[in-house]
Amino acid sequence: MTQGAAATPYTFHMPWSQRLMSIVGIVVLAGATVFMIVIAVLIAAQHWELALSVMAPCAALMAALTGYVGRDLGAKLGLRVAFGGDAVTLDLPGGRSLIHRPTTQHVTIPYSDIAGIETRLEAYESLGMAIMQRAYVLIRKSGESIFLFEDRALGTALESSDFAKVAAELAARAGVTIHDLGMVEGKGGVLAVWGTHAADWSAPSLPLAQQLRLWRHAAVTGTLALAVTILAIVLRVTVFAVSGQ
Repeated sequence: MTQGAAATPYTFHMPWSQRLMSIVGIVVLAGATVFMIVIAVLIAAQHWELALSVMAPCAALMAALTGYVGRDLGAKLGLRVAFGGDAVTLDLPGGRSLIHRPTTQHVTIPYSDIAGIETRLEAYESLGMAIMQRAYVLIRKSGESIFLFEDRALGTALESSDFAKVAAELAARAGVTIHDLGMVEGKGGVLAVWGTHAADWSAPSLPLAQQLRLWRHAAVTGTLALAVTILAIVLRVTVFAVSGQ
């Protein structure tokens, strides 16, 4: 352990850029939900079948997505890792993972009680798309494991790697190594939002050929997602420009 680093207090919070992205996402999704509800109400008098079979499910989907992003925002606002001289304080909200279901943790752990940190890549495929993320787990000398956090959208322009630095800092202060468990594939469910399931933490790593295929698939998915986002912004700006004339 580097004594100089351990003696310097340091607290990690999620960058405001990532918090802002979640806030924007909630505003957009909530607006879409309200819009669809209003349309459903307006057309219900004359076309109740359309309102019930199309608009109502769409509004319910947008509302569910709003709650999903809201849960993620709550985690980003509440997550804190405070490095002290002899111990680390972890404030880990329950929503810190999109796939796993970790419990909320508020605990102070002496560096001397940390046996190691494990990490692995996790791929999830759904509806022809794939996402890649990296999860981190802290192992205490008692054998207790604590799910820390995850880096998301790996292999894309939206990739986040803040937690890789936090994990490296924690390992350095504890004088332990980060054990890479390779890559596993979980169940992507629907859009990697509903019906997802992570592989067991003891699952073996995938063969190299399968790993490379999943990396390529995730990269293509990320490119398409970015293109759709840009197209949506362009269309919105165009509609506003036309309506303002």
